[in-house]
Amino acid sequence: MGDKKEAVAIATFMTVLGVTIGKGIVYLLTSSMSALTEFADSVTDIATSLLTFISVRLGNKPPDENHHYGHGKAEAIAGYTIGIFATIAMFYIAREMVTRLTTGYQVHANQEAIYLTVGLIVVDIFLVAINYIGYRIEKSLALRANTINYLGDTVRGSGLLLAISIPSLDLPIATLLFTFLAYEVYRLLRETTSVLMDESPTDLTLKIMEALRETKEVKEIRKIRTRWTGNTYHVDLTLALDPSYTLEEAHKISETIEKKIKNLSSSKIDITTHLEPYDHS
Repeated sequence: MGDKKEAVAIATFMTVLGVTIGKGIVYLLTSSMSALTEFADSVTDIATSLLTFISVRLGNKPPDENHHYGHGKAEAIAGYTIGIFATIAMFYIAREMVTRLTTGYQVHANQEAIYLTVGLIVVDIFLVAINYIGYRIEKSLALRANTINYLGDTVRGSGLLLAISIPSLDLPIATLLFTFLAYEVYRLLRETTSVLMDESPTDLTLKIMEALRETKEVKEIRKIRTRWTGNTYHVDLTLALDPSYTLEEAHKISETIEKKIKNLSSSKIDITTHLEPYDHS
């Protein structure tokens, strides 16, 4: 399945190169602030796609002697780096908007630019589709980041089309596009930070707790630790059982519990269970 992620990442990177060139041409034809905003965003998309490809290849590597939990966080690191690139681009765009607002500028309506923008919107829709399908199959954070990014590009591309068709709307639309970009960056940084900081996935933790409470052999739930790396949940359990169970019986109970937990999610769940004797006193 990792090959599918790589194929999506490569296809995205090659397509984004063409989209970036197209947006640059639209800006040269129109001098539109909205087009400049979109061109700057597409430059960060190139870095996004390249980092996604690198992180997906690294994230597909299995656990080894030095990385016992695998390399899944490579994708979160890539997503976070993408967010930093986008933040830098936002500062540049904001400065350019203020400059143009104070000095004034003219947008040149151009029929070729309009046709080209329509084509770019179609390409953005294609990018959303292939990255979303890849994310749904692989549960890849990097591909999810791409999906959000290119969905925003599709909406903003529609705004760009309106801006170059009606030049008087260019600056208001550029401001709106900037707002969309800021929101996307916030969401991306928030999600990738939660993975890098090993934030516990609350929904899964609550489901595990409920499943354990329904297991009569478990006398006490002493510890539940959950985290998400790449495409795998890692769960550490410390449970207390009646000390009268033999080692073989306790092992079978542990296997039953782990099987029940793995059925709680369609994603892979790696479980480490530590059993302790329950003190009846």
